[in-house]
Amino acid sequence: MGGSDMKARIASIAAALLLSVSAGTALATGSEVGTSAVFTIGPGHTFIGYVPGAASTLVRTSKGISVSLDTSGLPAGHAVTVWALIFNNPSACGADGCQEMTGDLGIPEVQGSVFRVTGHVVEEIDRFGGFVPVGDAAEAFVGPGLLNSYGAEIHLIVRDHGVAASGELLQQQFNDISPRFCNVACADIQESIHLAHM
Repeated sequence: MGGSDMKARIASIAAALLLSVSAGTALATGSEVGTSAVFTIGPGHTFIGYVPGAASTLVRTSKGISVSLDTSGLPAGHAVTVWALIFNNPSACGADGCQEMTGDLGIPEVQGSVFRVTGHVVEEIDRFGGFVPVGDAAEAFVGPGLLNSYGAEIHLIVRDHGVAASGELLQQQFNDISPRFCNVACADIQESIHLAHM
């Protein structure tokens, strides 16, 4: 076997070992990764259209769910938050699947919750990141928070709280656990849905 062939074979083996180590690490930590498209919504969370190039990613572990969302078409200079609508037991939702606007979050068996993930003053193109811990309802507006990190269906909602204020009012716009804290008016403007990992 020539020198170049031997180097190629060694490189191939090294790459395979690296992949197996990476896979083993992911398996050992029990993480599950899922990516979904982001779409624009209107009143009543009606679908308008997909946001080009936008996506959200959830990394699920036994301790909780890490959230990242990259999107565009945002109202620059506004205070914008991301909320997780959590359906801890999606199998108890209605026949059409889990729908936040038809009362599924309020079905006791669903164990629904509304959880504030993150918020800040945005540019037209922006990124959000946060963490939803298991068993911690401190940032929950309603419900028990996240109880089932792998089995929960998660709907991420991008919410516009109006033009960014200043000082304490600004902090309340995107840090208050109530999604109703607005500067004149609020609106849910984008959504991204992650089905349960069973």
